[in-house]
Amino acid sequence: MSEAFHSALWYRVATLRPALKPGLDITLHRYLGHPWFVVRDPLGATHHRFTAETWAVAGAMSGQATLDEIWQAACDRLGARAPSQDDVVQLLIQLYQADLLAGDTIPLTEELVERMGKRRGQKRARFWKNPLSIPLPLFDPTRLLDLLAPLARGPAGWVIAAGWLLLLGSALAVLPGSWEDLTSSGVREILALQNLMLIAGVYVVVKAVHELAHGLALKRYGGECHEVGLMFLVFYPVPYLDASSSAAFPSKRARALVGGAGILAEIAIAAAALFIWRAAEPGLLRDVAWNAMLISGFSTLLVNGNPLLKFDGYYVMSDLIEIPNLATRASKWWGDLLKRRLLSLPVRDSRRVTRFEAWVFALYAPAAFVYRLLIMISIALYVAGTYFAVGMALAAISVFQGLILPAGRVLKHFFTDLKLIEARPRATGIGMAVAGALAAAVFLIPLPLRTTVEGVVWLPDNAWLRAGTDGTVAEVLAPPGARVTAGQPVLRLEDPELTARRRAAEARVTEARADLRIASVRDRAEIAIAQESLTQAQAELDRIADRIAGLTLHAGTDGEVDLPPPADLVGQWVAQGADVGHILPDRPAIIRAVAPEYLAELVDGRFRGAEVRLAETAGTHDAALLRIVPAVERYLPSPVLGSGGGGDIALDPADETQALDPVIALDLGAPGLRPGTRFNGRAFVRLDFGTEPLAPRLYRAVRRSFLRHFGGA
Repeated sequence: MSEAFHSALWYRVATLRPALKPGLDITLHRYLGHPWFVVRDPLGATHHRFTAETWAVAGAMSGQATLDEIWQAACDRLGARAPSQDDVVQLLIQLYQADLLAGDTIPLTEELVERMGKRRGQKRARFWKNPLSIPLPLFDPTRLLDLLAPLARGPAGWVIAAGWLLLLGSALAVLPGSWEDLTSSGVREILALQNLMLIAGVYVVVKAVHELAHGLALKRYGGECHEVGLMFLVFYPVPYLDASSSAAFPSKRARALVGGAGILAEIAIAAAALFIWRAAEPGLLRDVAWNAMLISGFSTLLVNGNPLLKFDGYYVMSDLIEIPNLATRASKWWGDLLKRRLLSLPVRDSRRVTRFEAWVFALYAPAAFVYRLLIMISIALYVAGTYFAVGMALAAISVFQGLILPAGRVLKHFFTDLKLIEARPRATGIGMAVAGALAAAVFLIPLPLRTTVEGVVWLPDNAWLRAGTDGTVAEVLAPPGARVTAGQPVLRLEDPELTARRRAAEARVTEARADLRIASVRDRAEIAIAQESLTQAQAELDRIADRIAGLTLHAGTDGEVDLPPPADLVGQWVAQGADVGHILPDRPAIIRAVAPEYLAELVDGRFRGAEVRLAETAGTHDAALLRIVPAVERYLPSPVLGSGGGGDIALDPADETQALDPVIALDLGAPGLRPGTRFNGRAFVRLDFGTEPLAPRLYRAVRRSFLRHFGGA
């Protein structure tokens, strides 16, 4: 056998005769066809899971055979799958610390004391890493759960399940129509001090119902719960219920339902809160309902119900896919893989990993790592937007726990594990090569720099038919589809009041001229006064004449008339400056695209070209930048570009005609687009900025994030 199979400590423990203490409950579980043994200690209310290979050793501890005899028997029975001597030593320590051994059946050698001291130190370290998570047991909920247990059994349970489905289905049906109001009504006030106090109260109630659901599901399958209490998270009380006895349930369905009962209860709360929020008037009740949806719905999906974080959703998924200890085993699988493939080290695994498990391990560990880091940093940045110091502290803790601490553990293992001594030079070389390759990829290798934005088919200013004054459409002079030339009349409006005012103004001009003639004959001193009256009357007539001229709309360019049907237009009142229609120019169409403001620097200095694709066609067309439209800020040229019209630009809840964040508008000419392309049709524009390494892109992204969150943009 290899050295890895033997232990230098073995001679000190080989003659021990350990025995499991009496009264332990042992349950056989099967995961992916493999037997596992769950040992429950009724006195300590603890559960421990053993693989079949490990149980071949632990289950044989009766106080009769020596540890060496037990191990030899396991080797004969399991062959290559037998645990190593060091594995058995670790098992012995774990059994002792879990209080699963009878009395003082093993003498504590110096090495065992040292190893157990290290494990106790690790527990203390875990406490000091999170010293503000303090459990406070309060009472035994057995009588309460026994009283409510009928709700989870028999017909009552089925009625509740049907009601849950009906409530959820109804909520999902009305949610799309309420989504915009939901996201705009309270999202900006989440971190307001008054709302934080409201969240604190709602959170305790929601979590109390959550834990009660765990307890009822536990009773439904015959489990026991003897502890309810408060967990003080950063000195804030959060209810908890000890449902650990469900770990002994042989049925994975039962275990999963107990683990997911809290999630199901919170989803029901969120659904009910949605209907309360829709029906309630603005006030305290509506705010409570909104916060209940935030806690029970949004946070449940992102955190508690997400299997990538080690909360309820994680344990439910582990039970359903039959892979216990998923996170730990996935991390170990990756560690063993790197040791085998990169360091060429032999790695023993007493239990063979199935192909399905390997796929799950390969995907889960990196996905969980990235998601955990992203969710922590996102929360920190969001908080920092309101409470800068708190957000920065959370961000620092997130980076420390998510990146620095794992990297430190890897380095510590690398420099302290005796098994890695021979492979250390190779590992160092590989590490330096990987670091160099990553540095080159980030700082040196140029990559295409492109982005896609949305726009609409746009028209030049002289292509619009805008009313010069208020009036009613009297006559369509050029019907839709007609060809016109610049200056040709297209539409005539009328305003009887304006016509009457012109006649009155003409009469005043005639009268003023007569007065001027009389003054020139009778009294030259009155000539100046009469002349001034005539000038004013003529000016008024000219203004009215200009407005009457504005009643006729002329084509500003050659092209095709695009108007609503004449039958709909005639008789319609039109306000001054309103767009009545437009002329589709004979020249190629213009695309007006809207892009986030942070792209202005790239557009101004690095623009290389663009491609345009209309939503209604499949082909792409080369486009050239004509100009950057000045003074746009948050104005959108068309409603179809906003989120309310199916676009990507988030709208300002206070004014849904404007973007939430500043934007820039670009006019692009696409010679390949045929003249007369449908105005206001959606277009997708890919902007090309050449090539650039990743480093400056990351810098801009980080800088942009800070500016957005901390008021610089």
